[in-house]
Amino acid sequence: MTTIDKNSKTLIWDWPVRAFHWLLLFCFLGSWITAESGIEWATTHQWFGYTTLGLILFRACWGLIGPRFSRFSQFIRGPKAVWTSITELKQRSPATHLGHSAIGGWATLALITLVTVQATSGLFISDDIFNSGPYNSIVTQEQADTLGWLHHTNFNVLLTFIGIHLVAIFWYRLGKNHDLIWPMISGCKPGLHKQGIESSLSIRALCTAIGVALLITALVEFAPEPEYFF
Repeated sequence: MTTIDKNSKTLIWDWPVRAFHWLLLFCFLGSWITAESGIEWATTHQWFGYTTLGLILFRACWGLIGPRFSRFSQFIRGPKAVWTSITELKQRSPATHLGHSAIGGWATLALITLVTVQATSGLFISDDIFNSGPYNSIVTQEQADTLGWLHHTNFNVLLTFIGIHLVAIFWYRLGKNHDLIWPMISGCKPGLHKQGIESSLSIRALCTAIGVALLITALVEFAPEPEYFF
């Protein structure tokens, strides 16, 4: 059983995970706004997409080599743990688990998957007027149309999923008296004696970020010349 002491705080979320979380939110909002703002924002929209791909790639790596609570092996659990987590949702008492709950872990994986689909599909689509994704020329028109449908449909699914995520945050705060937002800012949770992480592994995170940045740069620089429809 976890020892609770509200006067103490322990580091749970490393700063790379927190940075990923808030940068992904920024890129999502930026992508949404630029998509709705007209064709003159198409290039900016693409750069938000590239940044999103970089963030997802970093998170995938960090889920394997990051500190304990950032690793997929820590929060991706089996059906029994998920069912227990679901039954705990309706209880008004604060959760005492460390890191993500079982259902929260799968929700995190689902969110990462949806964002990956959104950003990746955007590389291949075209509006058939002025702009196309950097890799549109390597797919057929039929494939591009299918990916375009996926890009727009997946966005609606993503919006729905984010709405559910926000409802869960409010329920935890108002119904269970469990704040999920502040720990994702500060990195700390109260009352988890000696069960947190010792550091954020900053050097490892920076090396991973540099490697990811180089890969995304190569993705952009070595893309085929875009097609223009005018």
